Amino acid sequence: MDDLQKQIQKIKSLEKNFKINELKDFNISEYLDNKEIRDEYLSQVLKDGDKDELSEALKNIEKAKKLNF
Repeated sequence: MDDLQKQIQKIKSLEKNFKINELKDFNISEYLDNKEIRDEYLSQVLKDGDKDELSEALKNIEKAKKLNF
């Protein structure tokens, strides 16, 4: 069995043991770790024009700045 096949078998065995309740909550602030990413995130939110989403994005960016400084 070559390395690729071993990796495929490993992934398949992990999938069988996967449990949805073991997933951690997604926190986008953890991924907004530099200015370029934060700027792009804000740019995409502004394109949508949703005021609630903009408010949430600004909160996420502030949280990210606190996490990364």
